[in-house]
Amino acid sequence: MKYEIKPVLCGLYQENAYLLCPEGTRDALLIDPGDDLNALKRALEASGRTLRAILLTHGHFDHMLAAQPLSRITGAAVYVHPLDQELLCDEDKNAYDPNCASLPCPVDFEAEELEDEIEVCGLRFRVLHTPGHTRGSVCYYDEENGILFSGDTLFCAGFGRMDLYGGSPAQMRASLRSLLTLPEATQVYCGHGPMTSIRSEKRRYSL
Repeated sequence: MKYEIKPVLCGLYQENAYLLCPEGTRDALLIDPGDDLNALKRALEASGRTLRAILLTHGHFDHMLAAQPLSRITGAAVYVHPLDQELLCDEDKNAYDPNCASLPCPVDFEAEELEDEIEVCGLRFRVLHTPGHTRGSVCYYDEENGILFSGDTLFCAGFGRMDLYGGSPAQMRASLRSLLTLPEATQVYCGHGPMTSIRSEKRRYSL
């Protein structure tokens, strides 16, 4: 199924949230709703859609602060890898910075656990476990449309930091190697910065 991708820039960390609007339905899903609840609500209202699901690539605060309030407002289910469940309400583990954040750290927030594949709003994603940035980092791979939502694992000309809780250089290297085996035409929508492609990133690295 085809869908429109509407990026929403969130918070001082300039995190990319992605509102996905599938063709032929009034439903929507949201990937990584960060620290700007009002901007995300405006994007959802402008789309005229009903939010059905929220997918998190990992549990750092700048990628999920709006997930709990949006879930309460819309009833949308929130999904995270089980290894990052512990980050959601722990300020130390999710790198919460009160000097940068406009939304509070979640309390009593427990998301649904991701499996190897998820289908929501008629869209099917392979859930690629890509630890290195956090233990439970994932990327969402839409093989049919050649699209990858990479969170903080892979950026345009970069990758996520590995010095926070659960980070691992060895795991990051293995995760990047795995991602770079995807078809070169795959379009990559990153957690920060501009989009890229697997072809472009393969040219940068010798892993």
